[in-house]
Amino acid sequence: MAKDPAESGGGGSGVCGEEWVEKVKLSTAEWRKRLTPSEYQILRCHGTEAPGTHSHIRFFPSDGYFACAGCLLPLYSAGAKFRDPGWPAWDKCFFSEAAGCHVATKSGMGGTEILCGRCEGHLGHVFFGERHTKTNERH
Repeated sequence: MAKDPAESGGGGSGVCGEEWVEKVKLSTAEWRKRLTPSEYQILRCHGTEAPGTHSHIRFFPSDGYFACAGCLLPLYSAGAKFRDPGWPAWDKCFFSEAAGCHVATKSGMGGTEILCGRCEGHLGHVFFGERHTKTNERH
């Protein structure tokens, strides 16, 4: 899940300082209070939207970044976004000296799951080898 870059403020590399290193651990009740029901289902219960329904499918800002809906950690730059008919898609994630890679991975039955590096919210899956991008990745 991502927030509109305008809502999250700033953009580009270097947006993360030491305040982003601390992990976010909340109770189920606290997550339910913080997130919309749809965000909760996706981020905390590993759900997914139907293909083509996410508001960011057709949203291509010229600058800024997309942030985690759970903790606002910048995840993807506007420049990393590319067109995909099913879900919002990016070819690489943010990396900062303070927080390291902002997107974590976890291998499992459904492929490689991607999680927010700060709050461990479910972001979807990463796919390799499709040749859609120069990085050969689709997040």
